[in-house]
Amino acid sequence: MASRISLGIGIYSQVPYVIPGIEIPVYCIEELCVAFKENAVLIDEQIMNKGLTEWIFRDLGLRELADALIGIMNSKPVLGEFCRYIMEYTGLFDRATIFEVCKMLTMGAGMSTMERQKKQADTLAENGNYESAIHAYRNMIDKWNESGSEEAPAALSLLGSVYHNLGCSYAGMMKYRLAAAAFRKAYGYAPTSEHRHSYIAALRLSMSGTDFVRYVADNPELGPDSISIEEEMDSLKKEYETGGEGITHQIMKTTRAQFEGADISRDNEHILEILKEKYRNQMPVN
Repeated sequence: MASRISLGIGIYSQVPYVIPGIEIPVYCIEELCVAFKENAVLIDEQIMNKGLTEWIFRDLGLRELADALIGIMNSKPVLGEFCRYIMEYTGLFDRATIFEVCKMLTMGAGMSTMERQKKQADTLAENGNYESAIHAYRNMIDKWNESGSEEAPAALSLLGSVYHNLGCSYAGMMKYRLAAAAFRKAYGYAPTSEHRHSYIAALRLSMSGTDFVRYVADNPELGPDSISIEEEMDSLKKEYETGGEGITHQIMKTTRAQFEGADISRDNEHILEILKEKYRNQMPVN
């Protein structure tokens, strides 16, 4: 853990217990519970092992807890039940928090390590924590490349989804060129219509209308999707112009004709940014 927390029961260990799978060291039972909470989707059945119970007994001096966990492990243990017992025994969290942690633990059951990591990164992205999500997705991609992972269709589809959600996170930060590059990678690994559509949409948002038309002319295979993108952009523009903000904008343009061209240009740029904001919110992670 990055820093130690207040000790409630047991003692601090001089030797940490390293949580298998996520390799996080903890020095007391409270830190173990915090690790459960912060990494619930990444915790798997490896946590239910003799090494943990021995550490709790020998290093933390919590014999009663260790004996209870051994009993759970000897009776076809369920991951959620095992971790819930530790959290309830420790008393660090309230019931609602423990319930949410156990729900996340259950969600991760049966997932591969990469699926668990993706789920955690997806949660960051869905909560608008784009920088952390991007870091998590990039870390997953780096590990994939280093390990020379399998290229089975299901594995490539998962990697495509990672790249897609990386693109959504870049789009969330309005970094559309980077988003387009990520969506293009996603399409390369898993050539779905969703990845392709997102790629062209991000390209459109990263280019001026003239540049985009020129690009499509050089890449005619993008034609059908580009037409769909333009229709969506036009729809968003009409929605904006017929709403309160759009009406106000039209009135301002009419009644303040003395505006200099630069002022009107800035006003139009503001509208474009609003349209981009609305469009990027239509790019959910998958």
